[in-house]
Amino acid sequence: MGLIAEETIQRVADATDIVELVGSYFPLKRAGTSFRALCPFHREKSPSFHVNPARQSFHCFGCGAGGGVLRFVMDYEHVDFPTAVRRLAQRAGIPVVEDASSGDDSQRHGQRERLLGMHAEAASWFHRNLMKSPDAAHARDYLKSRGIGVETAKSWLLGYAPDSWDALLVHLRERRFSADEIALGGLASSKDGDEGGGGRIYSRFRDRLMFPIRNDYGEVVAFSGRVLQSDSRGAKYVNSPETPLFTKGRVLFGLDKTKRDLIEKNAAIVCEGQLDLITAFEAGVRHVIAPQGTAFTADQARLLKRYVETVLLCFDSDTAGKKAADRSLPALFSQGLLVRIVSLPQGDDPDSLIQRDGPGAFLERVEAAEDYFDHNLNEAVRSGELADAAAKSRLVRRLAPALALVGDAVLRESTLGKMATRLGVPQSTIRQLMKAPPVANDSRAEEIQALESPPLELSPGMRILCQLAVQSAEVRAWLRAQSPLARYEAAGTLVDKVAAVDFEDGTPPPAAFLATLDPSEERVLTALMAERSMPEPLDRAKQTARGMHVRHLNQQIEVLMAEVSNPSLTSPERQKIQKQILDLKIRVADVHRPFEQA
Repeated sequence: MGLIAEETIQRVADATDIVELVGSYFPLKRAGTSFRALCPFHREKSPSFHVNPARQSFHCFGCGAGGGVLRFVMDYEHVDFPTAVRRLAQRAGIPVVEDASSGDDSQRHGQRERLLGMHAEAASWFHRNLMKSPDAAHARDYLKSRGIGVETAKSWLLGYAPDSWDALLVHLRERRFSADEIALGGLASSKDGDEGGGGRIYSRFRDRLMFPIRNDYGEVVAFSGRVLQSDSRGAKYVNSPETPLFTKGRVLFGLDKTKRDLIEKNAAIVCEGQLDLITAFEAGVRHVIAPQGTAFTADQARLLKRYVETVLLCFDSDTAGKKAADRSLPALFSQGLLVRIVSLPQGDDPDSLIQRDGPGAFLERVEAAEDYFDHNLNEAVRSGELADAAAKSRLVRRLAPALALVGDAVLRESTLGKMATRLGVPQSTIRQLMKAPPVANDSRAEEIQALESPPLELSPGMRILCQLAVQSAEVRAWLRAQSPLARYEAAGTLVDKVAAVDFEDGTPPPAAFLATLDPSEERVLTALMAERSMPEPLDRAKQTARGMHVRHLNQQIEVLMAEVSNPSLTSPERQKIQKQILDLKIRVADVHRPFEQA
C-alpha cells in the first residue's frame, strides 16, 4: 500500500474540528477561549487537559500529552498514523489518495476493499434473515431463550445463515462479487477443501446463528456461526478460515465496542464465547473481550496490552477451562500482563450467572478474582492437594514454569517466596524447575519503551528558539539561513525541522509536517503553541541564538584548555591547539559581530 499523500493528510486535518472531535469522545467545558476536561491519558482530580480551537491542538499541563487531531486519535484509540488518517477521512467523507505505489500494493489494497465490502454485505444479509425470514424463527426463539432481545441483536448485527447450500452465494453474485472473491473471503467452501480451485463451492455457514467478527475499527472481517440444533452432527461453532482480512490469532471479539471501557478500567474480563461477552456487555459489564478460541496468542496479548495491565480470565471451571487458562499464560505473561482468575459457580458461565442472578452477582465474582498463582494455591488447599506429596510435586511442576514467564522481576521473586512458604518447598527447588530467565529480560519494560517515546529535553535557549519558530514566519526564514541548530544539541533538530516549514503566523504547523515528528517532538510543539507569543520575535531569536553561539564557543575553549595541558603533546601540537584557543577567544570577544556571519 502506498504512502498517504500529504495533500490528503492536510485535507483531513483541516476538515476535522478538534473541539468537535474530542467532544465526541467525552464532554468538554468552555474555559475562556479554550475548552478543558479531565485528561484521558492519566488519572487526575482537577482538569488540566485543554483543547485550543484557534490552534486546533490539545495539551495536558499535567502529563504533557499533546498534539493535533491526528495525534489525539492515535493516542486515544491506540492506532498508528495511517489508521488515524483513514478514520478521520472516513468521518469527514474525504477519499484517501495515496502516492505512487507498486502494482502489487495497489492490487492488494483493492482486494482488501472488495473483501471488506463483501463481508459488510454478507453481515447485512444474515441480519435481515434473522429479523424477517420465517425460516429464522427457531434462531429468534433461541436468542429469546438466552435473553437476547431485538435491540441487542441489532446492536451486534447478529444474523442467521439459512439452511441452504447457495442462497448467500446467489445474493453476493447479484451484488457483483465473484465466486473467487467469495471463496477467498472464506464465505464458501468446496467438498474437497480446494476453495480457490475453480470447482463448485458451497455456503460455509448453513442453519447457524451468525456473529460478525470485527477488527478494532469495527469492520466485519469474518464470521462465527453457532449451531442451533442440539442434535446436530456438525461442530458447535464454525468460524471463518484465515483470509487476507482475518487472522484468527490477531483479533479479539468485541474490542471495537469495549476498548474505551478497557482503558478506563485498566482491566479486561476475558470470556470464552460471544454470547457470554454480549450478555455481560448489555448488562453493563463492558470491560470484556473474547479471543477467537480459548487460549491467547502472542498477537492477541500484544494487542490487549495497549489497553490494560490486568487480565481476568473467566473461563469455565471445568478441566477444559483450566487448561485454556494455562495455555494463555505464556502469551499474557510475555507482555507483562497481570493475570487473575475469576471463579464461577460450578456449571455456570457469565451468561447463565447474569441471566439467573443479575450483573451484580457476576461483578462480585470479578472483584473477588485471585492472582493466578494464589488461585491455584488456594484451590490446592481446599482440595487437600497439599497433603499428598505426589500431588504437591505435580502442582509445583505445573506452576514453576508459569512463574518463569512472569516478566516483572520483583513480582516474580515475591511470588516465588510466597509459593515456597505455602508449599513448604525450598526456593532453590522451585527455581530449578522454573529455569528462570535473566532479570534483565523484562518484556513489559521493553513493551513500554516500544510504545512510548522518551521525553524530549530542550535547553532554555533552544526552547525559546523553538517557540519563536512556531510563532513567527520571519523567525523561521532567518533560521533557515543559519547553520543547523542541531550542532549545539540533539534537540536542535526539532527547531531545524520547524524552521524548514512554511505556514502562516497564528496557525498551527501543517498536519503533514506533524506526521513526520515522533510523539515526544509533537508534545513539545503543542506545549509551546499553548504559551503566549513573545514580542519582537526576530530580535529575540537573534539575541538568543547569539548567546547560544557564545556558550558553544566557550565550551570548545574549555575542551581545548584541558587538551593543551596534556604533557605528552609535542611542541607543534601544543602550538596548534593554542592558536585554536586564541581564535575562539577572539570570536567570543567580538560580541557585536552579526550571528549569521559567525
